[in-house]
Amino acid sequence: MPVYFLTVFYLKKWALKKIDKIRRAFLWNGTSEANGSKCLVAWDNCKKPKANGGLGVLDLAKFSRALRLRWLWYSWVDPERPWVGSPVPCSENDKQLFRASTMVTVGDGRTAMFWDSTWVNGHAPRDLVPNLYKLAWRKRLKLRDEVDNQTWTRGLWRMSTATEISEFIFLWEVVQGVHFSDVPDLITWKWTANGLYSSKSAYEVQFSGSYCTFNAQAIWKAKTEGKHRFFTWLLVQGKIQTADNLIMKGIQCDPICSLCHQDSETASHLCLHCSFAQQVWSLVRTWTDGLVLVPAQGVNVQEWWNSALQVPDAAKRNRVAAILIYTAWNIWNERNRRIFQGVVQAPQRILGLIKEEMALRQQACELRVNNVVS
Repeated sequence: MPVYFLTVFYLKKWALKKIDKIRRAFLWNGTSEANGSKCLVAWDNCKKPKANGGLGVLDLAKFSRALRLRWLWYSWVDPERPWVGSPVPCSENDKQLFRASTMVTVGDGRTAMFWDSTWVNGHAPRDLVPNLYKLAWRKRLKLRDEVDNQTWTRGLWRMSTATEISEFIFLWEVVQGVHFSDVPDLITWKWTANGLYSSKSAYEVQFSGSYCTFNAQAIWKAKTEGKHRFFTWLLVQGKIQTADNLIMKGIQCDPICSLCHQDSETASHLCLHCSFAQQVWSLVRTWTDGLVLVPAQGVNVQEWWNSALQVPDAAKRNRVAAILIYTAWNIWNERNRRIFQGVVQAPQRILGLIKEEMALRQQACELRVNNVVS
């Protein structure tokens, strides 16, 4: 879909749902159709940025809104554009986000709008005194005209509640403190260092308030292949296709761990607490001289991941993350080999596979660097 379509046209919800259905099916099934059992993680979580625990899939609704804000921005910074003064394709929610993202410094007062511009310490009067805003007449006038002529009070004679009177007193005091100069009003974008609008910052700020319970940055910064990082992203959320998850979806399978044949198979048991997995982690601890420790009994995957990465040095933390990922990945592969191929490997062989994969990636990276240099 061309980006400029999203800049101009307001996508309907039915269109967004249809596009997302296709994208979701392609991600989880590689086709245009996928039922719920094949979608391992909620689509809303997939659309979160990677730093927020998501997969970084573009949220088209939020991205479209971020693009549409440029209409409001250029109305301010480039008023000579031929479309300025005409209705812009921005909804009330778009305008609300724009107000929350900008700060207006009062100059001559001839550009800022009295009610809609954020000239009161980064806030618009309509948001600070919403009850007065409902009573006000002619809400599209400039700040300079309203203050000089005291016309901002028109319609406010209808105040009838203590809240409205309190808001009036507050706004009156603010207006008395306004002083104009000969320089134009200045608008600043809050989410960039240079104070200028960018669609990237407008998109990212819409995820403010979302949080992540695991160290997601370490997953995507780890020096591993994409399939390893994707697997780990699923693992820390307990979404890999272990027996407990398969049974919840109605799929018949052996609920017992295929590595130890003792306990029920879950993500934390299989990759951390299984006796076979513990042997592998013990070998990895010896190989890394204690850089990576054996997972403590009873911890879940997220607790293990977060605690293992509490390393102050960034380079060492990335190395630890890579070792954790390759180790969990090879334990998972050993489980699959036993189920689907009937092949059994010893813990020492799993350690060898971990070393081989890490060495192979290192060689590939060195070869790529040499090719670039040459």
